[in-house]
Amino acid sequence: MDENVEQNNKKRFDLRGFFTNHPKEIRIVGMVILVILIIYLIGCFYYNGRFMANTTINGINVSHQTYDESIDTLETSLLHQEMTLTFVDEETETISEDDFGITLNSDAPIQSYIDNQNIFLWFTSFFSNNTIEVEDILTYDDDTLSECVAKLEHVDTEQIEPEDAYVTYGDDGFEIVDEVFGTTIINDNLKAIIFDSFSNQILEVNVVDEGGYQEPELTAEDEIITNLYDLANTYCNASITYTTISGSVTLDGDDIIEWLSIDESGNYYYDEEAFSKAASEFVSDLASKINLKGKSMTFKGANGTRTVTCKTYGYTLDQDAEVEGLIADILEGKNGTRTPEVSGVQASYSNGGLGYTFVEVDLTNQKAYFVKDGTVVWSSDCVSGLASDSGRKTPSGGYYIYFMQRDRTLRGTQQADGSYEYESFVNYWMAFNGGIGLHDASWRSSFGGSIYLTNGSHGCINLPVSKAAQLYSYISYYTPVVCYY
Repeated sequence: MDENVEQNNKKRFDLRGFFTNHPKEIRIVGMVILVILIIYLIGCFYYNGRFMANTTINGINVSHQTYDESIDTLETSLLHQEMTLTFVDEETETISEDDFGITLNSDAPIQSYIDNQNIFLWFTSFFSNNTIEVEDILTYDDDTLSECVAKLEHVDTEQIEPEDAYVTYGDDGFEIVDEVFGTTIINDNLKAIIFDSFSNQILEVNVVDEGGYQEPELTAEDEIITNLYDLANTYCNASITYTTISGSVTLDGDDIIEWLSIDESGNYYYDEEAFSKAASEFVSDLASKINLKGKSMTFKGANGTRTVTCKTYGYTLDQDAEVEGLIADILEGKNGTRTPEVSGVQASYSNGGLGYTFVEVDLTNQKAYFVKDGTVVWSSDCVSGLASDSGRKTPSGGYYIYFMQRDRTLRGTQQADGSYEYESFVNYWMAFNGGIGLHDASWRSSFGGSIYLTNGSHGCINLPVSKAAQLYSYISYYTPVVCYY
C-alpha cells in the first residue's frame, strides 16, 4: 500500500518536473499542444451527429446543426413561401406554397449526409465549403398541385394557340410573316416550374422564360423559314393569270411555293423533276377549264340558254407545251396574263366559250340567226336536212365557218355512171361541217315550217338568196356556228 502511494507521488513529481525542469519555450509548446488536443477532442465530440461548418443544403445554411435542427431550418426556409409568376401578358399572379400541398420529403437522405462526415477532420470544414444538393428535397401531392395550377387565372381562361412563322405572297412579292407566341400554357410544364422554383427558393418566376408556354415551332429567324424565303424569291416569284370558260385562274407565289420539295428535316429545296410534276398537275386541272372541243357547251343565244356538243369548235390545251412554257415564265418571274398553248378554233372564253358573235340554227323551229355582240342582227327561215333520213339529217353541235366561197356548184356523191347524186349552183357558200354549210337555195319557193320533215336538204342549211347574201356579208372565217334541235 505504501509502495503504490509512493509511486503515484513520484509520477506527480515527474509531471511537475516536466514544467519545472525544462526550458520555458518547451513548456509553452507543450501547453499549446495540450490545448489543441483538448479542442480537437471537443470538436470530435461536438460534430458527432452534427453538420460541420460551412455546410449548406440546397443553398440553405445548416452549419453546426443536428438532424432535427436542420430539418427545422429546411422547413422554415423551404415551406410556406410565396411566389410571383409573370405571364406572357406581363401580368402577375401570386401563389402560396401552402396551397399547393408541398411538403419536405421525409425520404430525403439528410441523416446520411451527417453520418458520412469524417468527424476526425472536422477542423478542415472551416477552410472549405461543403455544398450539398439534395434532389427531391420537397414532395407534393400531384392532384392538389394540378388542381391549383388549373385554377390560376391565366390557365383557367380561353387560350390562343401559337402560330408558326411562314412565307406568304402578297402585292409586293414574298414576305415573312412573324410567328405568333400565343397564350397556351403547358400545365405539366408549369407544375414542374412551380415545384422546382419553390425547391430552389426562386420566388420571382417568368413563366415565358422558364418554358411554361407552348411555343411556335418555327420563328421568322429559323433557317427553314429564311431558306424558304430565298427559294421562293428565286423560283416562285411569279403571278400568271389564265382566262378560261370557268373564269380567271391565277397561279401566284402562294401556289407555286407548294411546288418546292421538303426533306426529312423540314428544309425546302428546289427539285426540277418534282417542280415539273407539280406544274403538270396544275396544267392538267387547267385543261378541264380550257378544253371545249368534244365537250358540252352551254350558252345564251337567240332562243335563251342552250347546250350543244362541240364537234369541231373549241380549244384543246397542249399540255406538254403548256407545262414547258409555264415553267419558263415562272422561272423568269413573269407577272400578267398568259396565253395558253392550244389547238383548235374558239372565238372566246365567255358565254360558255361561244362568245357573243355567232350563227345559231334552231333545227326544230327551222330558224337561223346571226348574233353580233349579243344582239340578233339577222334572222331567217331555213330548211335543214331531211329529218327522216339519217344520212341527210343535219347534225346538231358546235362548229365554225372554215370555208367561204361565192358562185359554187355543190355536188353530191358521184354515181357509177360518173354523174352526181345532185348538182346545185349557189351564190353564197358558207361551210361549217365537212360538206355541210349555209347557202342560198334559189330552187325553193318557201322556207321554214315543217318542210324539212318531208323535203329537207342533203344536210345543208338552205336560205333565201337575199338572206344568204346578208349573212355572207356579216360572217367571216372562224365564225362559230351552233345547231340544235
